Parts: sequence; C-alpha cells; structure tokens
Amino acid sequence: MIKVTFYLFPLFLLAQNVDMYLSLLHDGQKDGVNENLPELISKYPNDPGVLYLQGLLTMDGMKSLEIYSSIIEKFPKSKYSPAAAMKIGEYFYARGLYTQAARQLCQIPRSYPRYPDIQRVLDLTVSSFKAVGEEDSARYYVGIYQGMFPDLNVNGYGLSTRNQPTKPMNFKSKLMEEPKPYIVQIGAFGNFGNAKRLKLQVSQIGYNVEIVPVEINGSKFHAVRVVRYKNKSEAERVGIVIKKKLGIDYRVLYRPKNYMK
Repeated sequence: MIKVTFYLFPLFLLAQNVDMYLSLLHDGQKDGVNENLPELISKYPNDPGVLYLQGLLTMDGMKSLEIYSSIIEKFPKSKYSPAAAMKIGEYFYARGLYTQAARQLCQIPRSYPRYPDIQRVLDLTVSSFKAVGEEDSARYYVGIYQGMFPDLNVNGYGLSTRNQPTKPMNFKSKLMEEPKPYIVQIGAFGNFGNAKRLKLQVSQIGYNVEIVPVEINGSKFHAVRVVRYKNKSEAERVGIVIKKKLGIDYRVLYRPKNYMK
C-alpha cells in the first residue's frame, strides 16, 4: 500500500497543479502560468493536462490545434479531451470557418455528454450552421440535443419548427452533386504526422483536405489533397491561392473517385 501511495501522490499533485493553473488563467494571470509551464513540460511532457495548458498558452493557432488534436487522439478518456475538442471548434468559428466549426461542434455532445457547457456547444453549432445557410441541420441538432439535455435553452435560435428534417446536413453532399474529378495535391509524406500537420494548416484557411495512401516507386506515402473540383482551371485557382497564402507548392491531378490511387 505504501508503494502505491508513493507513486500516485505526485500524479495527484500534478492534477491539482493543472487545475490551479487553469483557474489562474481564467482570472487573467497568464504571465505567472507561463513562467511555470516550461518546468511542467519538462517533468510531464506527455500529461494531457500539461498539454492542454500548453495549447491554451501557445500563440501559434496552428500549433495549438496540433496540441488539442493530440490530446483527443492519445488521451480520449482524459477529462481534458472534451475541452480540447471544444477549443478546436471555437478556433474554426472565430476564424469564420463555419462548415469546419459545425462539423467539429455537432459531435461534442454525443462524444462527451458530460461536458459541462453543452449550452455553449449548441449555441455555436447553431450559429455555424446558420452562417452557411444550413438551418435544417441546425434544427435537426437542436431537436436531437434537446432530447438528450432537456434543460437546454433553445428559444433564442429563431428556428421554425416547420419541415423538421429527418437527417442532418451531409458535409460531403455538395461534393457528390456532380462529377468533380480534379484534386490539388499539396504534398506526399512518408511520415503520417507530417501529412496531418499540412492537412490541418490548409484546412484552417477553409479548404476540404484529405489524406490518401499512395504508392510511389514501390514506397508507401500519405498524399495530402485538397478536394474536389469539376474542372482543371478551378483546381488551378485553388492551388494558386494556397501557394500565395502559405507558400506551398501544388500539382493539379485528374483523380476521379474510381481512380486507382
């Protein structure tokens, strides 16, 4: 029993420290937390609470998204995973990337039903859907989550109850309306982590990005592609914008959906 207590006690103290630092951040005492963060990272580099603090204090939005995504992927049962998922949704919303925000936010109540601020999640979800003209989807999720959380206040959304939809917005539906065989390939990596970072970087300026496994000269790579466009000139315009904004080279490829990678 003594050994168990010995090993658990530092972890208990760490959890207390993280909660204390979060309280200090909430009170606006950012500088004090920043001073202690390097020591926490050096001692506990893989602790989800420390990673969450690091994400909150990182000024680089791209880096913060990577940290939050890492928490969700590596520590899905951590108490910080719901907050990390919410931070990603808030980031997309603040940047005006409403489709990405809606896609992220609408999953949180089902994935993390114990998240303490479901009301804010739903508020941002509805606002995101309305911003892209998808009021049917907003109405759908309001109905679903009002059933799960009866205490939610849904009266201020201005959504009529007529024509209640039977299913939400299909985020890929617009891609499937007509053949769009052209893609913009912006990189191919042997390391999947590098592909994920590039996907995240380009997604945050509003593009739909996929990672596709490909084989080049007998070696396996992860191709990062912006999808999909009905003609080559449209894809070229997208590639030019990405290169101008991010300095990333690109290739426009003809890759219909039944094309062998």
